[in-house]
Amino acid sequence: MLEEEERLSLREAADALGVSEVTARRWIKSSKLKAYQPGRKYLIPRSAIDELLERESPKATAAPSLAEWLKERCGHAYLALPKGEFEEMFDQLPEDAPERRTRALEVNHEYNVFCRFPRNVPPAERLVMRRMIRDAIPEVAVKHGIALMEGGLEREYQEEAALVFDLERTLDAEAEIA
Repeated sequence: MLEEEERLSLREAADALGVSEVTARRWIKSSKLKAYQPGRKYLIPRSAIDELLERESPKATAAPSLAEWLKERCGHAYLALPKGEFEEMFDQLPEDAPERRTRALEVNHEYNVFCRFPRNVPPAERLVMRRMIRDAIPEVAVKHGIALMEGGLEREYQEEAALVFDLERTLDAEAEIA
């Protein structure tokens, strides 16, 4: 007896492809993505998703390293350094040197780019990179905290975060009223 292939809903397929449901539906209608419509809803075979990803991005077989990914987007990759080297980078700078703050701001920029994943990554690259990003999260968060402290940015960052959270709460409250 043949085993039936897994079929995904439109939402599941869109998530697997890293695109919106609107884009997935458009791809189905243009025959770029194979799908069945036994009723009102689409069912997309897992093999159709795999085929599309392979067709669209044959070179995306291995995720880049965190260092390669950050260097491409930021011009440097401090967050990819081993923790000891990362701390040493700050220890080599005098306590009151303006370079400490500059370096901390550069690390903060890397962290912000890292946190915007997956919005800043093309869909084909997104799937390949999930594991690298997920594995790097704990180490990156620790290094970001070190950079904020070493660069004297910790309080400033916390105050800015508090303002952002207050703004988000206000916007959410206004949306509930409307």
